[in-house]
Amino acid sequence: MKVTQLELHRNFLNDLERLNRTFANANRQLSSTKKLNYLGDSPLGSSDLVSITEQALRIDAYAFNINNSAYQLKAAETALNVVFNTVTSIYVLGERAAADTVDAAGRKAILLEVEALRKELISRGNTQVDGMYIFAGTLVDKPPFELDSGKVVYNGNTNVNEIPIGDDVKVKAGVRGDEALDAVFAAVDGLIDALKKSIDPTDTTVASALGIEKALEAFGNANPADDPPVYTKGALKYLNDSRGEIGVQLALVEKMSVTLGDRRLLLRERRADIEDANLIEVASQIGMLQIALNASVSSGGILLQQRTLFDIIG
Repeated sequence: MKVTQLELHRNFLNDLERLNRTFANANRQLSSTKKLNYLGDSPLGSSDLVSITEQALRIDAYAFNINNSAYQLKAAETALNVVFNTVTSIYVLGERAAADTVDAAGRKAILLEVEALRKELISRGNTQVDGMYIFAGTLVDKPPFELDSGKVVYNGNTNVNEIPIGDDVKVKAGVRGDEALDAVFAAVDGLIDALKKSIDPTDTTVASALGIEKALEAFGNANPADDPPVYTKGALKYLNDSRGEIGVQLALVEKMSVTLGDRRLLLRERRADIEDANLIEVASQIGMLQIALNASVSSGGILLQQRTLFDIIG
């Protein structure tokens, strides 16, 4: 079958156009350092990049939640640590008041000090993070603890906000305020009542010291051999259980933070494999394409010089 000059012209121009497209694409890769600049460069690779981007956005959302939950948990941990130290101080004051050597005036001074410390406990129980009360359960818009008729009452609920920090992984962003602090406030309120009775000259129902000692039992007992002390029964046990729960949640947050960091690194490596150009290979390809283009133009020179209709159609 005879190949006409027209077909030779057409094939030459098609080859030249293909080389120019490849050359332009290689130059684009060199300037952008990316193999994929348009969807058409690799539909499959572009699809993978979309999936990688979606995963990266999900990881970013989890990382944001991790930072927020860690902030809330650390605020709760700090507040309960202060509560523990304050309650310990109140207990020591109660023991001092129970001594036979302390008179009514001394107990009254201790009472005033314990009442001031109770206000500090209420303030810690009403700790806020970003305007939300962290011990109120899910009723985060109002203070969970208040003094009512001489007793501290809890106005929160029994729920705890859970925040997703990974695929099918959630962390509790705090602890129940009633579980952590109700027993504490009941013990402090009981001690205050006992102290008030101890300075009331009309009260003859129980000896002052015995009434205070009885009130101190609500705080709990610790084995002196334990270091740190392990409290049984009473307010300090519930308080320490809640502090331990916060520690567990913080450990989970830290673990997931490391896990997400590893996943983010793997996604970056996968994205680089798909998207990033090998600049040495691209530069080499450009050099070879330049040679091919020059050779193509040179070999097509004679063909392009044939300008008559009879030369073209053969």
